[in-house]
Amino acid sequence: MPVPDQRIRTPRVKHLDAEITRLTRLSDDTLALGVTALPAQQPLYAQAGQFCTLKVPGVPRPRPYSLARAPSAERDGEYSFLVRLIPGGELSGWLSDGDPLGARVELGGPLGRFGLDESRGPMVCIAGGSGMSAMFALIEEAALTRTPRDCHFYYGARTRRDLYLDEEIAALQSKWHRDYQFTFTQVLSEEPAGSDWRGARGWVGEAAVHGLRDLDWNAASVFLCGPPAMIDAATPAVIKAGADPVRCYFDRFDDAQTPAPSIDNRRCVLCDECLLVKPLANCIVETSGLDLNAAGVAVAFEPLAATRTSGLYYNALVVDPDECIRCGACIEACPHGAIQRGDAAPVVTLRQC
Repeated sequence: MPVPDQRIRTPRVKHLDAEITRLTRLSDDTLALGVTALPAQQPLYAQAGQFCTLKVPGVPRPRPYSLARAPSAERDGEYSFLVRLIPGGELSGWLSDGDPLGARVELGGPLGRFGLDESRGPMVCIAGGSGMSAMFALIEEAALTRTPRDCHFYYGARTRRDLYLDEEIAALQSKWHRDYQFTFTQVLSEEPAGSDWRGARGWVGEAAVHGLRDLDWNAASVFLCGPPAMIDAATPAVIKAGADPVRCYFDRFDDAQTPAPSIDNRRCVLCDECLLVKPLANCIVETSGLDLNAAGVAVAFEPLAATRTSGLYYNALVVDPDECIRCGACIEACPHGAIQRGDAAPVVTLRQC
């Protein structure tokens, strides 16, 4: 029987007040955001690869963003993020339309379980788009601690205009353990055919498999970070090349259009792991009043009032799609696979089991 992760037995999501102290444009649609905690705020004690939620004035719900630096490389109380500007996005508009420097924000976290494993086999790091954030933090942590393993970093973007952090990655390469290899390959999927780009082209996962065709993939740990489409394409490619699925680690950047996770209460063992890591108070709620469609998916529900509930054992947990920010923290926390991406899991009360 799976054992709950002891690191999340107590609530890990802390909330602190902070202000935006740094804003740098890295490309046409990507900003580097620096946030500093206000005095007397508790530290988050994050690890490289984890993420936080960022709540800004005038935007109803927070947004999840991966930490873009290894926490050990940051000054106390400082946190760095990479933010992709999305046309029509609420937070994108807030950042672009005014001068956010000095604005008060709220940070929540740390969240997520993406991070370095304990293997000493080669690291194959595959990132796309704003997946650069968590991957850079992870690689920076490995460089600063002189991790004794090879690292092969493949980063996918659309065109040359979308590339950034070249100098920062070169600096990490100079800090890498001297007895091991660090390589960095940029892969462009939409660079014009007539340009003078001499680097790799195509899909980043396929480029990694081709470029590392002599690698012992079964001994490697594969870290994938970025848009779901990139991860879904790269994962079968690296597994076909010989990667062990057990040592493939994912950080999927789902967006608001992704269906909210669903909870199969028949698998739930009432360990409360999901409740201990939920970033919003009402993203997961208890209910016994369910309206289900033919597939068993909850299309409407009524949160329980304290005077009407007879306890969780007789009811169900439901992810509220209107409150869910698609961060995936509950999925990673559940030790029994009761929470699944999308609406694949039927929602039932335990009375129906």
